Amino acid sequence: MPSLLAPPRYSPVLMPVKDLSVFTGRNHRGTSTTNTSSNTNMSSSVRPVEFNLVIESPPLICYGNPAHSTGALLSGLLFLYVNAYAVPMASVTLELVQERKFKRPVVGSCKACSVKKTVLKRWDLLKQDTTLPRSEYGYPFSHLLAGDMPASTNSSLMSISYYLHAVATPLARDLAPIELTRLLPLYRSIVSTDIRKCLRVFPPTDLNVTASLPAMCFPKSSFNLQLQLNNTINKDKKTRWQLRKFSWRLDEVAKIKSTACAAHDHHHQHNQQMLEDVKTVSMNDVKKGWKTDFSNDGRVEMEVEVSTFDDQPVSCNVSQPDLGFTVDHLLVVEMLVSEEHVPAQGCQNSSPTGAARILRMQFNVDISERGGLGISWDDEVPPTYDDVPNSPPGYDMIVASSEIEHLVV
Repeated sequence: MPSLLAPPRYSPVLMPVKDLSVFTGRNHRGTSTTNTSSNTNMSSSVRPVEFNLVIESPPLICYGNPAHSTGALLSGLLFLYVNAYAVPMASVTLELVQERKFKRPVVGSCKACSVKKTVLKRWDLLKQDTTLPRSEYGYPFSHLLAGDMPASTNSSLMSISYYLHAVATPLARDLAPIELTRLLPLYRSIVSTDIRKCLRVFPPTDLNVTASLPAMCFPKSSFNLQLQLNNTINKDKKTRWQLRKFSWRLDEVAKIKSTACAAHDHHHQHNQQMLEDVKTVSMNDVKKGWKTDFSNDGRVEMEVEVSTFDDQPVSCNVSQPDLGFTVDHLLVVEMLVSEEHVPAQGCQNSSPTGAARILRMQFNVDISERGGLGISWDDEVPPTYDDVPNSPPGYDMIVASSEIEHLVV
């Protein structure tokens, strides 16, 4: 097998890699593969042409926010197996496609309003009619995905996905085009270990709530929310506020501007509206488990675990003004407090005054994918020759040649 590192590997046309005398249904490494595509119209068990796609780059992760991210680097190899004696081919192409599916299209029966595809990169591997003899052909490809591109998501209003689509078109009419599609998830990770502190006040009372939560959360996980209710005692009026229960709810809010295709745009351009959908990811009611301190000005402390688990996948935060599409997460907390009359400071006996309040507050929650090692492609330092250790010594340097036992199988 010729070396793939040779200069012909970067030729703009397909390059033969390995002659195949008998097709074995295995990839270039000799292992079975499920990422091949073939012509299903052939009655013979030996298929004339097959595809295989090998991704060499790590998972596609854009680190940082869209304004400062350097993107994700994609690289791989596309293999074309010609198993017949010779197959005349018209063209071989490879495309990197972004697909957006609208869950609430303007015209439900119109496919152009429901699905919009954008070809980000196209490789014409074979531009003219060519007869390919029996062999294995390989083509390397690479592309840098911009850092401001939206990550793969599947929200209640729109889904965004990326995939590679390879098509080989034979000249023979009895052979249908051979196609291969490989999904490419694109993630966005914002690495942060900071703790965000928020303060909420509730006039005309002296009550205020201090909240502590992580600056960045992750899907399919949980995080701790710490709350502290302060100034629960009013010494002048001889009253105090008692916490009865509190509840929390994590909502996913998706917004999108309704757009139509070119055929229906003239009917819709004056009636564009903003669609919004709110989905509750998780919720809970808490009626006990907090600590109450009636000394000084009084305070109530509590800590709850907020889960991002859901039956449906939780989308990460998305902000794409050019597409009119956003996904945000809100943590809604409600506290029910009642007022009590206390005859003296430190007295255990109290009587309700009949006053009660609901303290409602909202916190923005940023959900991002986990960053793994957290190293972007441009921060990776390639190895140098000084980093390569010496090779291990050979057998002749350790044991004399005469003492080596020769085994014949």
